[in-house]
Amino acid sequence: MSAKRFKTKENAKLEVYGHIGNSEAKMRNLSATGAFLEVNHGNYVPKKGDLLNLTVELNSLKRVYNVAAEVIWSNGLGLGICFIHKDDILERMMAKAGVF
Repeated sequence: MSAKRFKTKENAKLEVYGHIGNSEAKMRNLSATGAFLEVNHGNYVPKKGDLLNLTVELNSLKRVYNVAAEVIWSNGLGLGICFIHKDDILERMMAKAGVF
């Protein structure tokens, strides 16, 4: 069963762990478990399996959210991401590198 999605047009900044630089995106929908993003520009378009640091500034609430996420699918400039616990980033990066 999937989580309820809410449409949005928030700006987001993406930093991909293991890549230099960042990208800017528009968050198109949001749920409790993830989001759909469209990359506007940047020096790297995230791919399936990439781990992200996502920053979203909600101007209407005067709040900034910073969360960890994994790209679960990508199609051109569109990305489906699922949120993950920040404590899991190092373990997932090491698993991808074949350390475990």
